[in-house]
Amino acid sequence: MIAQEQKPIEEILGYLEGKQKVVVMGCGGCATFYHTGDKKAVRDMGERLRKEGKEVTEIVLPLGISACEIDMSSKFLEKKRKAVENADALLMMSCGDGAQVIADYIEKRIGATVAVVPANDALGLVGGGPKKFKETCQMCGQCELGKTVGICPLTACGKGLMNGPCGGVREDGKCEVDPEKDCAWVKIYERMEKLGELDKFTEMRDPHAWSRAKRPRLFEIEEPVKPVSAILGSLPSYLTLFTGPKYEEEE
Repeated sequence: MIAQEQKPIEEILGYLEGKQKVVVMGCGGCATFYHTGDKKAVRDMGERLRKEGKEVTEIVLPLGISACEIDMSSKFLEKKRKAVENADALLMMSCGDGAQVIADYIEKRIGATVAVVPANDALGLVGGGPKKFKETCQMCGQCELGKTVGICPLTACGKGLMNGPCGGVREDGKCEVDPEKDCAWVKIYERMEKLGELDKFTEMRDPHAWSRAKRPRLFEIEEPVKPVSAILGSLPSYLTLFTGPKYEEEE
């Protein structure tokens, strides 16, 4: 999940200065979980912009329909196509990925020239929940977890070291960069010890291949997912959410 937070309203209004007709579009994916692009967030933003004298059209994406999944989100754009074509700006309440996918669709498929501006700041790929989340992956293109017993040294280590802790690791096992955080390599050592794999700790690991993270990366899927079929096929799994044990978050 991509963590995000809404930009200060002053910054948003700065992007919209001189733009009278504004479309506000949300996202039913990550932005809904973070309340930065759900129905309420879109409605609240619409009201805020109307108070500034803007003419606002709102596009709400339901839960499960992410802005970046253009096969589905485009259907909601098309319902408000006229408003989009006539808009001076579209305020995207999603991560930057969603904003760019929507901007590309408007330009190439709708054929309109509209300034697409962000309402949110994306903070990283995170895991955990239901309330507390932690950045877990930076999508580097070459996963190293198999070498480090499931703890990512690139994300968990303040210096991204691949071959053990730095000389600044504290006596209490905390990180030199952030004394509130456990040293990633101390955690790796402890997990290897529990698994009986300490011999792997001293193995020399190759430098991380950052060339795999060159931007932008392009991908092609041989057989795209059919959203309706996928949703219907997943219904039995969704039903188990209401019958299984309740998850209790650790303090």
